[in-house]
Amino acid sequence: MADQDKGGTGLPGLSGLPGLLGAALRDGVVDDAAERRAVAAFRAARDSGTRSGKTRSQDDWRPRGGSGP
Repeated sequence: MADQDKGGTGLPGLSGLPGLLGAALRDGVVDDAAERRAVAAFRAARDSGTRSGKTRSQDDWRPRGGSGP
């Protein structure tokens, strides 16, 4: 079978996908200082206690009505 999956994707014809995705993720230089600033900003926002904890209705994909977990 010429279109057989050899890359472990589970999808025929995408044998090179893991390598392509890995290369895309590793492409370029990582700015360590920028990464530290981004993590610090995330932690500060998370720990500030100002978030409501409510999900926006357009982000809630659960079915309307019924009982949920």
